[in-house]
Amino acid sequence: MIKKGISTVLFFILFFYSMGVSSAKKVVYWGSAFNPETMDPAQAWDDVSVFFASNIFETLVRLNPETFDFEPSLALSWEAKNQGKMWIFKLRKNVKFHDGTDFNARAVVFSFQRQLDKDFKFRYYDFLPFEEIFKNIKSVVMVDPYTVVFHLHDSFYPFLSILSSSGASIISPAAAKKYQAKFFQNPVGTGPFMLKSWEGSERIILEVNPEYWKGKAGFDEFVYKVIPKYDQLHKLFRQGDIDILDSISISRTVGLKNVQWATIHKAPALSVNFIVFNYKNRYLQNENIRRAIKYVWDDRILKYVFQDFVVSLNSVIPKGIPGYRDILGKKEFSISKSRDILDKEKINKKIKLIFVVQNTSTLERQTVQLFSRNLNRVGIELDIQSLSSEEYKKKIEKGHFDLAISGWIADYPDSHNILSALFNAQLQESGWANLSGYKDKGLRKSLNQIAIESNVWTRKSMIEGIIRIIDEKTLCIPIYQKTYVLIYNNKRIEKVGMSPHGNIALFDIIKK
Repeated sequence: MIKKGISTVLFFILFFYSMGVSSAKKVVYWGSAFNPETMDPAQAWDDVSVFFASNIFETLVRLNPETFDFEPSLALSWEAKNQGKMWIFKLRKNVKFHDGTDFNARAVVFSFQRQLDKDFKFRYYDFLPFEEIFKNIKSVVMVDPYTVVFHLHDSFYPFLSILSSSGASIISPAAAKKYQAKFFQNPVGTGPFMLKSWEGSERIILEVNPEYWKGKAGFDEFVYKVIPKYDQLHKLFRQGDIDILDSISISRTVGLKNVQWATIHKAPALSVNFIVFNYKNRYLQNENIRRAIKYVWDDRILKYVFQDFVVSLNSVIPKGIPGYRDILGKKEFSISKSRDILDKEKINKKIKLIFVVQNTSTLERQTVQLFSRNLNRVGIELDIQSLSSEEYKKKIEKGHFDLAISGWIADYPDSHNILSALFNAQLQESGWANLSGYKDKGLRKSLNQIAIESNVWTRKSMIEGIIRIIDEKTLCIPIYQKTYVLIYNNKRIEKVGMSPHGNIALFDIIKK
């Protein structure tokens, strides 16, 4: 009797213990200095907003981050007709939005119509990314509940590429109608995670979507802690209060290299950062003077400021874009060649230029200060103005600058996205410094042609031709390619994957 009683007690202890273990939530804690601006994928422009959008919503097709092949997502198959002006998509069945409503062709049409049609009844705000990326879409039509057709104004070679970007995500029409202008704070998609709470600028919690069509993710909850101070983020990571970090200082990151339980994961982004010229300045209208300025850019500045956390670039097309090829070779640093050019141009007095930088980046300011020392050696003096983001934007809009550091991250993995943005006047007018002030009808004609050219080799040759023009005329100075850096506790996290867009798929994270 006694032995039987003990066995019974042990059974219940073990039973309840196992129940407690199995029912315990698996939570991933993420630390960041940055808050998303929106969770509406059609509004998402900054990295953090795109990160959340890409884990809450899904697109019709997805880009395989390793092979760069397009794969089915919410669409099972597709077919192009009429020389690429018509695209037919067969949709996945039995998929639900987080609010329990059905994913179908009506939802696809709704998701694009609210961006495409400014008079659409359920359009509650504007969508800047759509104007830049999807302007070639003429209409989206439902054929039957699980077939949808896109009609384009013109043939567009990278159409599948743009459909893999977050702006092409499919949203719940019911949720958009319910939350209206507040939908950006109440996102409802079909993705592997759902928004549980957004606590101002302090914390965001996502919970697993138990009905996700691919199956349930490997953990239950994602807690995103926003802490603007890097030292505090570093301390919390060291203490074990955070599993994954996406932002601390470079010096702090380097200090973690010898910590066995900390893994530093780096991946080059599909981005380009460059020094841009204001072509209204009488000196900078002269391509020889621009070339003289380029000669005093020294890539060793990057090593000093960023260590090994950026990649030096010599063209406006970043490494990793499909079809990328280094056609220009390494940039040449030469004080003497710069002086020779300025002497031939009979520049016998100091040139004074205004260089605007954003005060949110001390690294950017350090970069410009070091560049300024070299410029001084050839008789060019910089007035470095460190501005708030809003002040910087206004200066760019009004053209009250001579030089600036600017950058672009590809919305979709195609050279056209980078090149078209560089020469987009609307982006310049909205406060983004680019090359649109340079007037060349032939160059713009070539840009339009690469959007519709379907022959891979012809297209590649045309892109390389544009790259050479930008280099030969020194329309800007490409300086570096951004690197995404994640730091994670490898005792708690087994794997973190990152796409070339810089997106992290929470579904793929393995929590120990």
